[in-house]
Amino acid sequence: MVNMKNLGLGVASMALMQQVAASGIIAQVVDATDFCMFLPPPGITGLPLSDNEWDAVSYCMGNTPKATGAEKMPDGFVLSAHYVATDAYVQVTGQINPTKAGLLASDEGGQCDVAAPQGSSCAGWQYYVNLIEPANNIYCMRCCNDQTNCNRGISQDGCARVVPGDYSGPLTGGAGLPTTTSTPSGGSSSVSASVSASSSVSVVSSVAPLSSSVAPPSSAAAQASSGASGANSGSTSQQSVSAQSVNGANSLLSAKTVAGSALMAVALAFTL
Repeated sequence: MVNMKNLGLGVASMALMQQVAASGIIAQVVDATDFCMFLPPPGITGLPLSDNEWDAVSYCMGNTPKATGAEKMPDGFVLSAHYVATDAYVQVTGQINPTKAGLLASDEGGQCDVAAPQGSSCAGWQYYVNLIEPANNIYCMRCCNDQTNCNRGISQDGCARVVPGDYSGPLTGGAGLPTTTSTPSGGSSSVSASVSASSSVSVVSSVAPLSSSVAPPSSAAAQASSGASGANSGSTSQQSVSAQSVNGANSLLSAKTVAGSALMAVALAFTL
């Protein structure tokens, strides 16, 4: 006869073990100042990211209470952050200084997702995809509930295709480092603005949900700055989107969420 008391204790112990095992490999994306990404474990430096995809751990900045056991994001690592939230996903993209995290500056990058590190996740979502590209000084993190928006099978194409978005920031001139905000894929108007390292700019731009299932333009700069368009990009007329851009840490202007064919977002961009 089954001892229900022992069975209950066994189930509780298993749940606790699973929670402990997941500690440190849970990420969370809240907004442009509160988010996580995956990096090599503390003490591992100067190696290609692909060598540490399986044992990567979550590093967070700001307030991310669901990312239990996460490490603190290295100071000075994130140079800019551009947050977008739609009905289908949330994402943050931007520029990094790889040396602040002990990364190999010439490394073309690595990808973490629900398969590696094993058991990892993005709180509140079924899937995530996170690429770090030290050689291009960019990163991207997207969390979603479907494998179309979180396409884990095209990591070789980099952030520009896996997570189309805004990669502007204080750095300019490198591959994947555009100086303009993303362009809309279905809106009736668009506005772009440069973000320099020495100015504080209030940017109004058209923003539409971006799908990683759409092939990017030919040039690297255009890839990272353009949104997906066409039939594969989803029904933009039925979705809502909010956006927020940060090139510093002193103040924020959260974007208003607007639904309709012309999706508009307000973002405040300013220099570190």
